[in-house]
Amino acid sequence: MSFRITALFSVLLLSFSVANVFAQESLTDEQIAAVEAAVFTDWDGNEVSVSDFEGKTIMIDFWETWCSPCIAVMPTLDRLMEEYSDDFVVVAVSPGWSDTEDVVRRFMDEHDYRFVFVHGDELATALEIRGLPYKVFVNPDGTFNKAETGSRGPEREYNSISELIEANR
Repeated sequence: MSFRITALFSVLLLSFSVANVFAQESLTDEQIAAVEAAVFTDWDGNEVSVSDFEGKTIMIDFWETWCSPCIAVMPTLDRLMEEYSDDFVVVAVSPGWSDTEDVVRRFMDEHDYRFVFVHGDELATALEIRGLPYKVFVNPDGTFNKAETGSRGPEREYNSISELIEANR
């Protein structure tokens, strides 16, 4: 009998885990202000600000090279940047939790993504990010839209993000 209960519990736990790989996040007013005023440094030492992309829907994508859901959706994000080049930009933020500069640079050299790659430990700390992927969306007028943890998978991410871009046009 206990084997059946354990097996049932395991199936329910697995189902719960799979069903909850994506979640909307709530941010405080202070965190929203930090997003809207965010300034990063790119890998060449240049300052990059959220305000630099006024007129575009911005996706601030916190990722690391070991995060397979992060990497799996990158071709989709790149496709969205190509299809909506006037309306969408991905700011790919490495919070530096475990990836070294050399690891991130090697990844950037091996992949030809159109993203704006930046360092982002300060914003990651301010947002109290506990897991990856973590995405923050900013409207074309520079105001916060939403924050999400997890991934819907490439196709569903494409549909969700393209709907947001279209709504912001």
